[in-house]
Amino acid sequence: MLFPNLWRQEQLRHVVVTTFHEKGYRDYGKKCIETFLKYWPKDISLLVYAEDVHVEEKDRRLQIFDHNETLPRLLKFRKKFAQNPPANGLRPLGNSFERDFRWDAIRFSNKVFAVADAIRRYRTLADQLIWLDADTVTHRDIPRGLVDKIAPRGNQLASYLNRRIYPECGWVGYNLRHQEILTFVERFECTYTSGYFLTLKESHDSFVFWKIAQQMEQDDEAVFKRLGSNRTKSHVFINSILGGYMDHLKGDRKAAGKSRKSDLSWRRREEWWK
Repeated sequence: MLFPNLWRQEQLRHVVVTTFHEKGYRDYGKKCIETFLKYWPKDISLLVYAEDVHVEEKDRRLQIFDHNETLPRLLKFRKKFAQNPPANGLRPLGNSFERDFRWDAIRFSNKVFAVADAIRRYRTLADQLIWLDADTVTHRDIPRGLVDKIAPRGNQLASYLNRRIYPECGWVGYNLRHQEILTFVERFECTYTSGYFLTLKESHDSFVFWKIAQQMEQDDEAVFKRLGSNRTKSHVFINSILGGYMDHLKGDRKAAGKSRKSDLSWRRREEWWK
């Protein structure tokens, strides 16, 4: 459902989307929303796909979608593969299983289906849709010029944080004006709904995104804007231009509320990092 009273009639330039469940909201999502509302440009809105959780924050820039009502394709996918160990991050190891996020398609599919739904909803209303992981904290005012600068343009379908291995997809900017944006969306979703993810080396969203992007570039369907570095395979988010304004609390960094200084490849001068 759209909320016309919140949107001006002229074309929106950017919207941001994220998702979380109840524990995620308490542990990090709430902070993500609060710092977004404090530091992001006032004409950029945040779309949240909330799973079984009441979001307490109220703001005209904040739009909440009920995860269970708006993502029927995700619910169908989860049901179909609920009892499939490889779809739930479990790989055979002798007489037992080992758990590894690289194969946890069920866990990471939330992001895929939320992105797909948001792109379909807003592709005629905005120019760029930014995916932002909910365990991201904004620590400094984000200039509007920065958002414009790193956005994908022209034949660039998306901008992402590349590295030596698969991308860091805590931030991905999607060009909603690109003629193949729905082609990308269909492939992203279909990789999961068809079960094709089970044939891939890894099945989390970042790996799947990477494979689709590589194929689209190879077939001259689109190009992708790279914001990271091919020289690192570590915490590329905070070592990119984004680290001057945001911190991505990957893994056990959530408990500390901040990434480690050892995660930095070079000295940052922003107050957050001192």
